Amino acid sequence: MKKILLSITTVFLLSSAVAQKSTSDLNRAIRPLPGPPPVIKLGDIKSFEMPNGLKVFVVENDKTPTVAYSIALNIHPGLEGEAAGLAAITSDLITSGTKNRSKDQLDNDIDFIGAKLSATTSGIFASALSKQHKKLVELLADVLLNPDFKQEELDKLKKQTLSQLAQEKDDPDAISKNVEAVLNFGKNHPYGELTREETLSKITLDKCNEYFKTYFRPNVAYLAVVGDVKLIDVKSLLEKHLGSWQRADVPSFVPPMPAAPEKTRVAFVNKPGAVQSVVTVTYPVELKPNSEDLTKSKVWNTI
Repeated sequence: MKKILLSITTVFLLSSAVAQKSTSDLNRAIRPLPGPPPVIKLGDIKSFEMPNGLKVFVVENDKTPTVAYSIALNIHPGLEGEAAGLAAITSDLITSGTKNRSKDQLDNDIDFIGAKLSATTSGIFASALSKQHKKLVELLADVLLNPDFKQEELDKLKKQTLSQLAQEKDDPDAISKNVEAVLNFGKNHPYGELTREETLSKITLDKCNEYFKTYFRPNVAYLAVVGDVKLIDVKSLLEKHLGSWQRADVPSFVPPMPAAPEKTRVAFVNKPGAVQSVVTVTYPVELKPNSEDLTKSKVWNTI
């Protein structure tokens, strides 16, 4: 037993000596050099277009037994005006039930296969294990083709939004963000419109249904499918479940470019009782998604 203990102690002492030597060789006055940048490999992208205009891009990746469907709508809605907040409320209603499934049934079906399904103002995302691929597409199609917006769900969402607006009135960061949006874009620009209590009261079920029917159309949609699936299977499922998704003319609004400020302006919001101050320096800059300066600006803003 003593020999074993002695051997263990010896190994430990040797390891400690090596560690101390490595530490002593480290010059902390010299900043470590960055490692090589990671190489992003998206894989081969296969694509096709359905008769209704839906453009589909498929990346077959069998590294994990999962699949994800992401629908992005290339839409540019106009000003919401007195009903500001309409698009956000409508996107929340999309997953609140269909003509075939109540909200509880839809939630249960999604949970039963361990899936995720969510919607935004400009698209829908769904994911699950690849063995649940068929059921996932069925649920996605049901949400897209058979929406059933309920007044009680709309009332619930309005109540939740009113609560959020009340909280924002005591949040310096939220106040600063709203002021920034108005100063940069103006109130007559989609990016400068703010949801308020009075605009929420103007949002009706008819307006939500009209927004969905107007903008959620296949001919302005791009569908990205990534995961442990085959192109032939994806195409077959989409033809079966989304083939009846009808195309239609979708209006497009081109907002004016915000003018650069002629001089420095200071906007001050007095918040009695605030325990902190928020200072924001902002300036409108036109940066497109493919701009070489986009990543640089994100890093700069983070710093």
